[in-house]
Amino acid sequence: MAKYDSLFHPIGSLNRRGFIRSCCLASLALIASSSCSRKNEQSSTPQASTGSSKTTLRVGHLPAGCVSHLLLANKRGLFKEAGLNVELTQFNGPGENLQALVAGARDVIHNPWTNTVAAYAKGTNKLRIISGSGKGGIELVAHQGSVKTLADLAKAANSGLRIGTLQLDTLELVVFGHLKKLGVDYSGYKMTFFPSMVGMGEALMKSSVDVCSLAQPYAQTVVAKSGGTYLGDSNGAWGPEASDCVISSTTDFIQKEPNLIADYLAVLRKSADAMNQDYKSAIADLVPVYASTEDVLSVALKRQVPQPVMDEKGVQSLKNGVGFLADLGYLKKDQTNLIDTVFDGSVQEKSLKLT
Repeated sequence: MAKYDSLFHPIGSLNRRGFIRSCCLASLALIASSSCSRKNEQSSTPQASTGSSKTTLRVGHLPAGCVSHLLLANKRGLFKEAGLNVELTQFNGPGENLQALVAGARDVIHNPWTNTVAAYAKGTNKLRIISGSGKGGIELVAHQGSVKTLADLAKAANSGLRIGTLQLDTLELVVFGHLKKLGVDYSGYKMTFFPSMVGMGEALMKSSVDVCSLAQPYAQTVVAKSGGTYLGDSNGAWGPEASDCVISSTTDFIQKEPNLIADYLAVLRKSADAMNQDYKSAIADLVPVYASTEDVLSVALKRQVPQPVMDEKGVQSLKNGVGFLADLGYLKKDQTNLIDTVFDGSVQEKSLKLT
């Protein structure tokens, strides 16, 4: 597992239109297989999935807190126990992860829901969100000596306060969503759109920005090192039960391998349950996987928890957040009902019937 110095792949100095185009159009399918070959892979022992003609499920993910139950399942051999061969590939950024899915180099991915929705809106209409992965844990953090509350953040409008975030990501939505609820917007602050989350964390610790958005467990690492303050999180922006990363696939794969996906989701639920039942043991297993420390990880993964089932509250959280994407210009105003089409709960329902 890579450390957090390479958590998100730089996107360069793109404007919003160029950034959307680079992440969302059909060109995502180009050179995906060569991209995947550069990533670290972890595989359990090959074994066929029950009721499936396919022997391997290829899964893409990011090194984030929203996949703790996935990484725990792989660490403990739960996929092998269920008769599944699951091949995990860690990607450094959501664009690369999504690219691999669209190109057919991955079968399912754990990725921010914002990227799936935006890509669908731009014409990649075979994409589907099939279940949750993690909720909460997208944090709005202030450096020590800056604002201490959301009310302070609102009062600091037009005072030169510096805010950092990433474009087209749940990280941006936690900034924009809170500002909108406070009755202010980007124009009242000095905004910097960073190419990586780690760059923002470093900028916050050096007081180069006053506030930024970070995902767990990196957020807790920054807070612990710099004495930073949590101002708000994704639950406050588009929650409650705010989905962060979700599990996405394609209509072709869902139709071809529903049993394999259903078995996979069942193992994720088992792993999440085990984490809830013995959190201390789960953290001990995950510390080396995340290349973190027990004190950081035990706090971080209580703030960003598994969401192995996308229930009605989870779906509603996506609908809440889609409006922010439209406000930001990533979607047209008449596309705010996309979740009704993009979310396909059929395989999740099938999985929930498994004992």
